[in-house]
This record gives sequence, C-alpha cells and structure tokens, in this order.
Amino acid sequence: MTRGDASGETVAGRLLARLGRHVDYIFANTGTDFPPIIEALARAEASGATLPTAIAVPHENVAVGMAYGHTMVSGRPQAVMVHVNVGTANAVCGLINASRARVPMLLAAGRSPYHETGAHGARNRTIQWAQEMFDQAGLVREAVKWDYELSRGEHVEAVIDRAIAVALSEPMGPVYLTMPREVLAEPGDAAAAPPAAAPAMPPGPNPQAIDEAAAILADAQRPLIVTGNAGRSAAGFDALARLAGRHAIPVVSFFARSLCIASDHPMNLGYEPGPMLAEADAVLVVECDVPWIPSLQGPPAGCRVIHLGVDPLFSRYPVRSFPCNLAIDAAPELALPALDAALSGQAVDPDTIAARRAALAARAAELRAGWQRAATESRGERPISVAWLSHCIGRVVDENTIVLNELGLSPAHLTLQRPGSYFGLSPAGGLGWGLGAALGAKLAAPDKLVIASMGDGAYMFGNPTPAHYVSRAHDLPVLYIVSNNAGWGAVRAATRAMYPDGAAQQRNAMPLTALDPMPDFETVVAASGGYGERVEDPAALPGALDRAVRAVREEGRQALLNVITRDR
Repeated sequence: MTRGDASGETVAGRLLARLGRHVDYIFANTGTDFPPIIEALARAEASGATLPTAIAVPHENVAVGMAYGHTMVSGRPQAVMVHVNVGTANAVCGLINASRARVPMLLAAGRSPYHETGAHGARNRTIQWAQEMFDQAGLVREAVKWDYELSRGEHVEAVIDRAIAVALSEPMGPVYLTMPREVLAEPGDAAAAPPAAAPAMPPGPNPQAIDEAAAILADAQRPLIVTGNAGRSAAGFDALARLAGRHAIPVVSFFARSLCIASDHPMNLGYEPGPMLAEADAVLVVECDVPWIPSLQGPPAGCRVIHLGVDPLFSRYPVRSFPCNLAIDAAPELALPALDAALSGQAVDPDTIAARRAALAARAAELRAGWQRAATESRGERPISVAWLSHCIGRVVDENTIVLNELGLSPAHLTLQRPGSYFGLSPAGGLGWGLGAALGAKLAAPDKLVIASMGDGAYMFGNPTPAHYVSRAHDLPVLYIVSNNAGWGAVRAATRAMYPDGAAQQRNAMPLTALDPMPDFETVVAASGGYGERVEDPAALPGALDRAVRAVREEGRQALLNVITRDR
C-alpha cells in the first residue's frame, strides 16, 4: 500500500476483525495514535463487515468500568482502547480493580510512533516525543497477567488470540497490548490466520484434598463457611446453597463481590464473620481473600481452616497470613459439588445435622428480624440512615433488578434471591467503579433495572459527566443513588477505630475527611437529560425512589437521587 492510500486491508483492520471473535464491545478513548483504528472502523462500516461495536467513552476510568461491568454480568471479556501512556495512566485505577477481582479484559493502548520520519504513521504531532516511554507497559505490569507490544503486523491474529486466552485462563484477569501507529497502518495482506487459541479449562479439585476437607467438616460440631465471591457463577451459587443447606453449615458473606447465597436462605448468617467465627471449630473459606480481620477477630485455638478457590492462597498478595490446614486449588462450581458428595458419604448423625439446621435457621431468622427492626426504627432519623436507605432500595428491587454497591448501602437490608443480582466493589477498593460498571451491566442486560448505589466520594471519583454522557448517548438508563454524608466516611471510621479518644474524634470537623459543601449532584445528571432529586426527609425517600424508577423504566431516562445520609 502506498503512503496515504486508504484502499485495502491494514493491520488495524485485521486486529479489529480478530477481536470480533472474542469480544462484543470496544470501549475507547481515542488519541492521535488512533487514525488506523478509526479508518478501519469506517471502512468496515462502509463494506458491511462485522466488527465489535466501538463506543466512545470520554474518560478511561469509565471505559474500564464499563468493560468490567459488562463481563461481570455477561461472563464475556470485553476490550478497552486508550491513548498511549496518558490514557493508560487514567485507566490504572480501574485496571487494579479488575486485576484483584479477576475480571478478564483486554486493555489496548497506542504507543508513540517509532519513526520520526519516513514511515506511514510516523510522528506528526509535538506530543509524540514527550509521550514515548522506555517501558510504557511498566505502568501496568503489576496489575496485568500479560503484556506485549505489537511490533510486527503479521503476528496480529496470534497476539490477539493469546491475549484473550491468557485473560480467560484462571485466575482470570486483564491483559495489556501496546500498538505502535506505523504497525497498525501497515498493509494487512498475510498468510492464512492461525486457528484461535483456547483458554485453559478451570482447575478441578484434587480427590484426596476433597476427602480430607470432607473429613474435617464432618468431624466439626460448629463448621462455618466464609465467602466473598462464590456466587461469581450461577453454578457456584447453586452449589454453595446445596452444600450449606444439606449439611447445615452457616454461610457468612464478607465484603462480597457477588451474591453468594440467597438473602432468605436459612443458612445465610449475615455479613460479619466475628460472631460465628468465635465459635467455629472448622472454617471453609471459599473464594475470599480476606475472610476476617486478624487484628480484630479470628478463629479459636484448634479450629481447622480450609481455603478453597482458584489460587486459594492469593499468591499475588505480598502478605497474607491466615491459618491454613488445607488449600484446594479449584473452581468452586467444580469443587463444591464434589465436597457435597464426599461429605454426604461421611458417617454423621442425621439427628445432629437436623438439630444444628434448626438452631441455625432460628438464628438466621433472628438476624433478619434485627436488620428489619434497625431499618424501621431509624426511618425518622435525619440525616437518613444507611439502614433506612438500603431498606427502601430493597422495596423496589425485584427478580429483574441488578444492584451494584460501591460503599453506598447495606446488603443485609436487601432481599435478593438470584445469582447475578448483586455485585460489590473489587477488593482493591479503587473508587469510581460504580458509574462505569453500571453502564456496562445495563449494556449486557438491557431489560434489567440496574441500580448503582455509591458514596459521594465514589460518585465524584467515577467521572460523572462522562458517565452521564455515555448513558444518554447510548440509551443506557441506570438508577444512581448517592449516599451523601459530605465526606470520607470510611476514613473517619478508620481514624475513630485507631484513636477512639483522640484529638481528631473530638473535633467537629475531622481533618482531611470533610467534603462540605457538596455539589448538587442531582443537577449533574440533569445536564445530560436525566431525572435528579435531592432527598433529605426520610419519609420522602420511598416516593422519590418510585419517581426515579419510573423515570428509568417508563421514560427510558437515567435518574439520580442525592440522598443526604449520616455515617454508618
């Protein structure tokens, strides 16, 4: 192809076509490195070729959040494209979230052109000198499973296939590809593309380890399951429910990233491990990086602990020293049914199981009654309590709803039954996840009501103007609920915990934690055609939620409630 010739295929076109075998969407924030990608998209549109749908997203954090949210709901990886090193830098927080939550995605970034002159695609903007780095991938290497630079166009199909296969192999996670502009602009004629590379199958359980775990649990009088992400798949959710129900083992979901057990399951013993952990003589930890906080609580002496999941020791965490008598490296959807069967073969007195089941079900019912009581008793309090806010959100949730929680509500006050109906923030805690993730979830499940509840700080971190723009531009109506306590509530709580009688606690405004006066968040969504309302009166909250849901479901508009709350 001659310089500047727009006819014929290019490496960029081949790259997009190969991506189309693996992903549905490319969430992109473009820069001067993108002309070959843009030209290939335009050429494909003119010819009727099928490529992934490209969506312009005006901030990288939102783009990564959308890919994360779509995969969270659909189970399919998606792609994000960003502008060289500066776009990569903006994407890093979301990428760390995806890495620790084991969400597969391809982050592809342009790279400053190699050539100063001569080649088609050589540098023609001043910034292209300053944007070149000795090691651009070094910005993200600790947060990705694989990184590579596409230095030769003939390898493009093999590179894309390998990137996706690595991302989808357990433990799943993001991968990173850099794409120099001249390489993307090269002519695309090549030999037949290689066959696609398949990801590795998830690890299955070791039979000997399963038998040993079954013996430990059968011997226990007060076994306990602690999980954070057993509900990542519907099969894992169902397997945990069967295991816990059949063998009368209580389940605690601690900082859960997914719904791991139905809200009204008789073995659902809440969201704080402390009370059950203090009594346990055996603990099964399922897909949970932090099953308890060792400086605050822990199992009693003699308690045996089993860790089960993909990479159950979380080998990428520099320090993690929880007791471990047995570690089983296996996907929960494969290991839990095997453990259920092995435990059924143990000689356990049925009357003992029945008595334990009845006692635990009564305890679970008492817990739920207490949560309900706490919510209703706080319904007249100002500022609005998180318990009352969560209770009111639970009132509008049905089986056709997906709830995302970025430090904005209490899952104890929701009633959720189905896998895939609840998602929490990544264990990395990088704020700004909820806005983009909600848009990605809505894109993956357009017929669902998507509710994203978040703290005021999380909302601001999420780049609300770009997020609301995308919602409007791509017809993705989401209900956003901002729990507005005018500050960093988590930071205040951490400071109080360390210095309960300290000087910071005695002050009316704790240093570096107050964010007052807050913006009128309800006007931000209105600027993109959405429905916004500020709620200060707890009695007005149910009606405000009804109006917001109506705007989303009936009018097809995004909606935001700015709810004035107090710290938990």
